Amino acid sequence: MANQGLFSAAKSMKSVKLKFRIPYFTEWGQSLLVCGSEPTLGSWNVKKGLLLSPVHQDDQLIWTATISVPCQFSCGYRYYVVDDAKNVLRWEMGNERRLSIPHLLPEGHTLELHDLWQTGADALLFRSAFKDVIFCKNSTFNIDRPEAILHDELVQQESILVRFKICCPNVQEGTSVYVIGSSTKLGNWKVQDGLKLHYTGEYIWEAYCEMPWRGCGVAVPMFSVRSEDDIGVGEFLDLKLLVDWAVESGFHLVQLLPINDTSVHRMWWDSYPYSSLSVFALHPLYLRLQALSKNLPEDVKSEIRNAKERLDGKVDSPIF
Repeated sequence: MANQGLFSAAKSMKSVKLKFRIPYFTEWGQSLLVCGSEPTLGSWNVKKGLLLSPVHQDDQLIWTATISVPCQFSCGYRYYVVDDAKNVLRWEMGNERRLSIPHLLPEGHTLELHDLWQTGADALLFRSAFKDVIFCKNSTFNIDRPEAILHDELVQQESILVRFKICCPNVQEGTSVYVIGSSTKLGNWKVQDGLKLHYTGEYIWEAYCEMPWRGCGVAVPMFSVRSEDDIGVGEFLDLKLLVDWAVESGFHLVQLLPINDTSVHRMWWDSYPYSSLSVFALHPLYLRLQALSKNLPEDVKSEIRNAKERLDGKVDSPIF
């Protein structure tokens, strides 16, 4: 999360979400960090940079982080491999990355950066031997601003904006650079329907593409969200632990079965979660009794402890 104090002087400032994403395999005890020219990214002080979180996707280890930044935000940035104390172990080579939020990106939307680690080979093409000799020619490519190609309005509220960027120094005159993929927005692997990249100078080709948001999550009944403090079934306060676990696991959603009060017949079939007596009242079964008051009588505390010991791991739930 971004440090909201950085924007305290302008609380009404409109903001967008900026998501960094880069695949990189680290060793035990190593993390990835992004540091840049603006205070939100540490002002080139790696110790104050933004740590990324890892998640496995297929055979890759993907590092991501999301922050809120002002609309039309711009900065330079670079990725670093650091240890637990944020000491730099290595950094990517090549030129400093540059970022400018498209001015047409509406407030609250997300710009997702799909980056790749820059190696020493990536910097070679920008040396004078390549720029001034090998690739020296009178280029007729017009320099475009990719954000100008965007629609005037991004109509999907739950969409994200993805920037594609690649260095292609030896593109022949009369040819174009496209990106294709499995998404309809990327042509369903058909080049003729793919996303055309626009030349922005210095051999760089870029394009922005609006994508529908997708996320993964976990679905679980409330009574199964168990912890060491509950009395036989999961309790509302256990949701804090579930959310923390979901965040650490890279999940975006937590879905529960209905948690409304079903105490109608006061029989075992009241455990069916879809026969509630109210659409507003929550089920008292999931209250944490010892948290209701700090001044519970000792006999009540004793009864709670005995019930906890008796019911721990011994509550069966019927299957419907």
